[in-house]
Amino acid sequence: MLPERTDVLVVGAGPTGLAVAVTLARHGVTATVVDRLAEPPVTSRAAVVHAGTLEVLDRIGIAAPLAARGLRSARFSVRDRDRVLLTVPFDRLPSRYPYALLISQAETEAVLTDRLTALGGRVLRPYEMTGLDLDG
Repeated sequence: MLPERTDVLVVGAGPTGLAVAVTLARHGVTATVVDRLAEPPVTSRAAVVHAGTLEVLDRIGIAAPLAARGLRSARFSVRDRDRVLLTVPFDRLPSRYPYALLISQAETEAVLTDRLTALGGRVLRPYEMTGLDLDG
């Protein structure tokens, strides 16, 4: 059931919408998150969270739980059979997170949803925004 009032309506319970809702909730803003899917997807459209993103997510308490669920990669190599064509080192990044975190988008969304729930928020499903009327 939709609430009668909300400060902010967040449309879409993907990583961006959930991160916005968590950020707002941490600042005392009531955000209602709606998503048109009846259940969170179990497929993944992304599989890596980079160091810069982890630094931003750390500000809202998400980096540590993500790192606990993911696999840390110190480098990325491009190969042609047995030959290494290119290696990109992550372990020298000037970051508290000198790695690429391999984690499915479904896991990332679960961590963000757990944090939102802990802050008193929730995701309402299945709801779809079908229009918007702007006023003064």
